[in-house]
Amino acid sequence: MRLSKGFPRTATLSFAVALLAGCAADRPPVNIVNEPAAADALPLGATRGPVAGTLTPEQTKAQFKSLSADEYTVKKGDTLWSIANHFLKDPYYWPEIWYDNPQIKNPHKIYPGDKIGIMYIAGRPRLGITLRPHMRYETLPSEISAIPLDALKPFLSYDQILSEAAFEAAPYVLADRNETVSSSLGDVIYARPALTGDRQDYAIVGKGRPLVDPVTKEFLGYRAIYKGEAQITAEGDPTTLRITKSAREILKGDRLLPVVHAPFDHAVTPSIPAVPIDAQVIDIPDAITQVATYQVIIINAGTQNGLVPGDLLRISKPGKIVSDTYTQNPKELDKNAEPQGFEIPKPPQVKLPDFPIGTAMVFRTYDRVSLALVVKTKRTIHIGDLVQTPTSAN
Repeated sequence: MRLSKGFPRTATLSFAVALLAGCAADRPPVNIVNEPAAADALPLGATRGPVAGTLTPEQTKAQFKSLSADEYTVKKGDTLWSIANHFLKDPYYWPEIWYDNPQIKNPHKIYPGDKIGIMYIAGRPRLGITLRPHMRYETLPSEISAIPLDALKPFLSYDQILSEAAFEAAPYVLADRNETVSSSLGDVIYARPALTGDRQDYAIVGKGRPLVDPVTKEFLGYRAIYKGEAQITAEGDPTTLRITKSAREILKGDRLLPVVHAPFDHAVTPSIPAVPIDAQVIDIPDAITQVATYQVIIINAGTQNGLVPGDLLRISKPGKIVSDTYTQNPKELDKNAEPQGFEIPKPPQVKLPDFPIGTAMVFRTYDRVSLALVVKTKRTIHIGDLVQTPTSAN
């Protein structure tokens, strides 16, 4: 069994399973790529705190919006976040506060109709299922999801992160039959090299901007942007295809890839990472400058950093570095100093504290890049915002 910040990992993505103990495969070896600079290399105040431990009884009480909150009846369409936000100030701590009621059948899952309430166990307030109608045991409705899966569909089925070599090696759109600049639904296109094998359907993707690590300046890959789908109508070199789906205009040079139907893995658990993550937002797909709740961000950390699908990360605005011009007044400095060669000292640079603005959940990981869904935010999120393991300091 692996514990993260006191949170047990389990084997089901459903909201309730995210709250219960269970066994899971160990994470890959941690290879922190983006280590923060040494403390003496940072401006004053630019520090990181350790990962917080298990909540004390008083901290547990402090997480509730109200200890006298009424029971909540789970409805169809609810998610982990909508229910967690009903009771708690910070949904991160839900797994630690959840009570595994042994009298409730199927406590590993939560269904519409279940009642969630506050109960005291050994003097500590806990949350759990207080009622589950017995008549539903044989014909339970679908369990609720941790997050709105519809928001992830385009990124689970089509969009990918590819290396430059993988992108350049993929077959490409050579031309279209109508000799137009762009193609769309119903148009016939030609692709090279020849598409061989049993596969008949392909996704058409364009090359997104390069993803670059803002710390190391290393190239991390390209986002393959889904544009549509095409079906082979005649084999050969070039191969003839007809466009069967079109989401964006299709251009010469766009690549053809196998359609990836990779639904969100229901065998993972939303929880706090077991390792310190200090990443940044490096891209905001399908947005110009900012994103908000239930939109996707790309961050510069992945499996090599120890991230797995389901990991929850805190999004913060980086504190600015400002000049403290009030520490010393240049006019009052050594009035007797000779004007010639006298250099007015520069004011000290001070790093203002970072401040949290939201929460994201990783849903797809690559070696050094991950896609995460913003599940809660107080402000709009921009490239350069911090994405980190929650700490006692933030």
